[in-house]
Amino acid sequence: MAVRAVAAALTGLALLAACTPFDPTADPHSGHHPTTSRVIAPAGPFSTLEDVVAWTRDASGGQCSDARTATMPEFAAYLGADRARLYEPFVESWATCAVPPFQKVGLVLFKPGGVRSLQEFWKAGLADGTLTENPDFGFGDGFAVTSEELGTGELGLRHLWCEPVEGTDAVEEPAGVDGCVFATTTGHH
Repeated sequence: MAVRAVAAALTGLALLAACTPFDPTADPHSGHHPTTSRVIAPAGPFSTLEDVVAWTRDASGGQCSDARTATMPEFAAYLGADRARLYEPFVESWATCAVPPFQKVGLVLFKPGGVRSLQEFWKAGLADGTLTENPDFGFGDGFAVTSEELGTGELGLRHLWCEPVEGTDAVEEPAGVDGCVFATTTGHH
């Protein structure tokens, strides 16, 4: 008798799930990726660069298959010395891969506490005038993609704003340092 009750309950749940309509406008942070209509893993937290690569491959519909770990001197060569100087102290490791139309993007794993330290550094730099813009990576939880366009526009990552961006419609959430927010702009997920 108990077996029949369990089977009936499971059948009811399966029918309920099957009858639930597909909603392409569902909360993008629930794992739905609207450009591919697939379910993807959440964007972190990750503890290894391999996890970041695997998530990027999944989130981009199988792209990033040529990922390779790169060195910190390559980081400076890739970003340029001035830009690399801003991020490098907070980076544990990084890799590159192709995600068309981008021939080469960087996938960055931050050191433990590195994203918070980056925010503190950026907030101070904006306050003293040594920095004039927000970071230009697309941020996940403990990692980033060096192309903000790819990261925030295609992969569902967030902007990191340590100064307000006027006239931009965005959903903002606290980023860990007072005055910094993670932002998802309207029209992006």
